[in-house]
Amino acid sequence: MPEVAWTDFSELRSYKDINTQYGFGGINSTLPDDVVIDLRRAYYAAISHTDDLVGQVMQALEDEGLSDSTIVSFWGDHGWQIGEHGEWCKHTNFEIATHAPMMMHIPGITNSGVTTEVFTEFVDLFPSLAEAAGLPTIPLCPEDSRSIATCTEGKSFVALASNPTQPWKLGSFSQYPRMLIDGNLVMGYTVRTDKYRYTEWREYDGLMFTPIGDASGDVELYDHVKDPDENVNVADKAGYTEIQKDMKRILRAGWRKALPVM
Repeated sequence: MPEVAWTDFSELRSYKDINTQYGFGGINSTLPDDVVIDLRRAYYAAISHTDDLVGQVMQALEDEGLSDSTIVSFWGDHGWQIGEHGEWCKHTNFEIATHAPMMMHIPGITNSGVTTEVFTEFVDLFPSLAEAAGLPTIPLCPEDSRSIATCTEGKSFVALASNPTQPWKLGSFSQYPRMLIDGNLVMGYTVRTDKYRYTEWREYDGLMFTPIGDASGDVELYDHVKDPDENVNVADKAGYTEIQKDMKRILRAGWRKALPVM
């Protein structure tokens, strides 16, 4: 992988029992096994505590007679690395940092439980809540939405409750910035399709929120059929030339071209 894809997990290293003892988060740095076990134990404990709190909220809805008239949305803003690839925290474009939970209970519609494997994104949550609540459809944002009071870049996924396998988005998009040592800002733009993840690291204009120039810079391509853990960057490797071109086309075309045709 290109070095820019890596984060030195400064959030974890800000704790005094990590920073001074175990290096500075460089590529291939390793925490001792006992520290890894302690950190993972704490992480799982936090998840268990959160799960218990969710249960208390759901039980309160039942006790108050509100469960049949309340939409419940549960989501996390990012994934979390707990030692995979030697990485910790978030701050990357890897699958484990960008794949996160998003669940919704809609009374009378999802009571029996519905699971879908199609691509949904956090931008879909707003229009989905609006539709589930019977509110007017949220209009899709135009290219320049600065003068628009309310719009969305997402797609309501309520229809998936009745048909969870229907054709949906071509892929999901995410991005994460990185400040280089020389002070330049770069943005990692990534798209995940059913078989691949493709990422371009491009120089970025932080005032206009746009990439600078057309050069792609450092590139990552991971084959999720052969390598779901994203251990081998196959960008520019033999046999992946056409796939890389296609993934670049999807990424550059953007989320609008990836929306389902309804």
